[in-house]
Amino acid sequence: MPSRRTTIDTIRGLCLVNIFVGHLQLGELHAASPSRLGFSDSADIFVLLSGISTALAFGRRASGPFPKLLLSLWRRAARIFAFNIGIVVATLLIFITVIALRGSEQGYADHLRLLREPGLETLLWHAVTLRQSVGHSTILRLYVALMLMAPVWLRLAVWRWWAPLASAGLLWIAGGHFHLVILNSLTGEPFLLGIVPWTLLFCIGITIGMAMQRGVQVPVTPLLVIPAVAVLLGYLVLVVVVAPSWPPAQAWIASRNEHFWIGASKIYQSPLRLLHMLSLTYLVMALPKAPLIRLLHAARADQFLPRLGRSSLPVFAVGAVGAVLADEVLDLVRDETGAAWLPAFVVEVTAIAAYLWLADLISRRRPVPSAMRDPGRLHLGSRLSTNEPALRS
Repeated sequence: MPSRRTTIDTIRGLCLVNIFVGHLQLGELHAASPSRLGFSDSADIFVLLSGISTALAFGRRASGPFPKLLLSLWRRAARIFAFNIGIVVATLLIFITVIALRGSEQGYADHLRLLREPGLETLLWHAVTLRQSVGHSTILRLYVALMLMAPVWLRLAVWRWWAPLASAGLLWIAGGHFHLVILNSLTGEPFLLGIVPWTLLFCIGITIGMAMQRGVQVPVTPLLVIPAVAVLLGYLVLVVVVAPSWPPAQAWIASRNEHFWIGASKIYQSPLRLLHMLSLTYLVMALPKAPLIRLLHAARADQFLPRLGRSSLPVFAVGAVGAVLADEVLDLVRDETGAAWLPAFVVEVTAIAAYLWLADLISRRRPVPSAMRDPGRLHLGSRLSTNEPALRS
């Protein structure tokens, strides 16, 4: 049984919980999400980890027959695509049911009003062909594209572990500077996670994974640690100290997702957002014994978060659909109670508890491989001795 990085699964499990809470858009607890403490969020972490795990799983076989590599990764893309269709169909069923029960589409987002015009069949076709997002299906659309492109990046990384960065970097600059993102086919809004700009983060993950396989050690030096810490603390100071009393800072925060070079756009994966993600990644890899970080490295494979991380694709799918359902219930409760905060808060906490229970139930169906019980294999900076399965979401 191939070994896996329990640290990766732990981080991924933590992100899954954070994503679900963040998707409760009508709730209150998303305001306390760690994603509000920096430029990047759980989506960035997932994409980076996907690149790392793809390299760990397929890096050694990437030098073999290309058709075999292509088939393996495209089979993975097909599985993600199937889950994406499941999310789309389940989400649309929720919307249709709620609209039928409440008898009105007023107040719904643009893509929900498309249920009436151009109609359900057209909306469903555009959604399953990855041209229109529905609910929280956008991130799986990105993963399908990344898995389809992964054989090319892996073949480059076999030649030189850092080789994918050059071409992916050019794509990133072009995508961000020229706004090369695909628009939703029916609503005209840009997809939140643009394939071209976000490819660089995936390729950075591939280079990290290939470097790990080849025993490249993470340099631990104050010349890197201090700037990384400064980047993470800088945004906290901006939000907590500077912004409340400085209107220009407030305006920048409000519009940071609209710009590539001078913003922190999630659509275009802006330089500041990428720098924040790289700083966080470096500190987790280089300082495994630091406070809080050591908890990630010390996690056991049979604990709750690592188990979630190993089953992240079905756990994410349940959360994506569950968050939509919970938001609809929250909206109904607020209407019926005159926007009273206590009933809505009870519903939100109940939804989170139900999600954690379901996620735990799903993750327990996947046994813990015996090779994952060795705590000595948890450090991302150590050299690998065996191959590892791919990221599950």
